[in-house]
Amino acid sequence: MITPETHGAFTGAISPLMLQSMGILWSLAGHSERRIIFKETDEYINKQCRLLISLGMNVVLCVGETEAEFEQNLVSAVCEVQLKKGLAGIAPKDMDKVVIAYEPVWAIGTGKVATPEIAQEVHAMCRGILAEMYGKEIADKTRILYGGSVTPESVDGLMAKPDIDGSLVGGASLDASKFSRIINFVPKPELVAV
Repeated sequence: MITPETHGAFTGAISPLMLQSMGILWSLAGHSERRIIFKETDEYINKQCRLLISLGMNVVLCVGETEAEFEQNLVSAVCEVQLKKGLAGIAPKDMDKVVIAYEPVWAIGTGKVATPEIAQEVHAMCRGILAEMYGKEIADKTRILYGGSVTPESVDGLMAKPDIDGSLVGGASLDASKFSRIINFVPKPELVAV
């Protein structure tokens, strides 16, 4: 996570220029912990996205609902607002520098995982919003990842869904055997959606 500034007194913040100087070309924006703990707004997140892209870098824009929002059937509304505000002002030609990560906040670090069917439904909805904003071709090319307690046990079902293009792995990345199983995922023919 970066500050949406390149220069100035922002103690404790990371400038995208610092990342560039180390050869890092990707950053997250909008991760739920940053939204909740650090009160980063959609406008602030949009500034991060636009700055990264303007510097030739890439961004993973995270979107997702809290458990209360999920229980109130607000998933679509929350993700739509976060997508539209997060991508505001980003030109179609720059969408190849953007990856979306759907991370249901209620599943992060809790051990709960959205079922493959729930995740697919939200991913398809996000792709539909991208199609409204940028057209079907760009929406189809945009990678949408699932992040929310991805495990070796859940990866097969999640990756079998047509709109889930990968995973944003958290806690499982701290265990080499778990992470290895996830990153070396091979689709099982009987799970692949047609």
